[in-house]
Amino acid sequence: MKNIDGCTQLLAIFGNPVGHSKSPCMHNAVFEKLGISAAYVPLSPEPSDLGTAIAGFRAMKFLGANVTIPFKEKVGAFLDGVSEISRFTGSVNTLYWENGIVGGKLLGTTTDPYGALRDLEEHGVRIPGSRVAILGNGGAAKAIAFAMLAEGAEELTIVSRNAERGAVLADALSKAFPEKKSVGHLLFSEFAAIRKNLDLVLNATSVGMYPNVDATPLPMAMLSSNFAVCDIVYNPKETRLLREAKAAGCKVIGGSAMLVYQGAKSFEYWFPGKTADVDVMKLAVGLSEDEKCLR
Repeated sequence: MKNIDGCTQLLAIFGNPVGHSKSPCMHNAVFEKLGISAAYVPLSPEPSDLGTAIAGFRAMKFLGANVTIPFKEKVGAFLDGVSEISRFTGSVNTLYWENGIVGGKLLGTTTDPYGALRDLEEHGVRIPGSRVAILGNGGAAKAIAFAMLAEGAEELTIVSRNAERGAVLADALSKAFPEKKSVGHLLFSEFAAIRKNLDLVLNATSVGMYPNVDATPLPMAMLSSNFAVCDIVYNPKETRLLREAKAAGCKVIGGSAMLVYQGAKSFEYWFPGKTADVDVMKLAVGLSEDEKCLR
């Protein structure tokens, strides 16, 4: 990182825990590459102190931020407005100032689905006409499901641990996309009923994320070479789910490139008119050519 001086702008990621995040090294690398005097730091307030943390963000005139677990669905309450997709999902992963005026209106949006769709596209997974199962019903799952239906997914199933929450999300998606007749939901224990009729399974939970690297949202017996498996968890690079999916003959896609693409989109909100160098960002998170698609 270049020397910090009196003109250096500050950005951050809010999370708890946040020590695993690769966002700081990714963004700081692209700032240096593009000659931007900025520093991106990890911040880990207690969940009960989120409002105070955002007030401090405003007072200290940070330029922007990302938001991760467990704050994505809570931070919107402390902002001046959110985007349409964030209103639907109740999830925010990017904070930015309206019209770039620091100290003005602090807004929020989510770039998670942009990252997921770009990553899938890069690996040859087509969403239009596809049959998709999304594991989870949290903020990332809502955003990605919304984006996939907008992109033309033919069938979409929410797989959750809580039947009521899964049903609520499926119903909201059905209302948002009334022309889609095949938006369903089921429990993880019922996954076998759809496993033979899928093109893609996407894990949008945090199961398998560091430090709980031995956990997996689906038992290996439920995996099939009939579908691709994408895991948005990026630390570790190869989760247990991906490792077992690869052994089962599935095409597998890790979360590192998704992290890069959603980060690149966040960058555009913070620095209007500039484009992030995704190659530099991929290198910063240790994403080599061989790791772009684990087969």
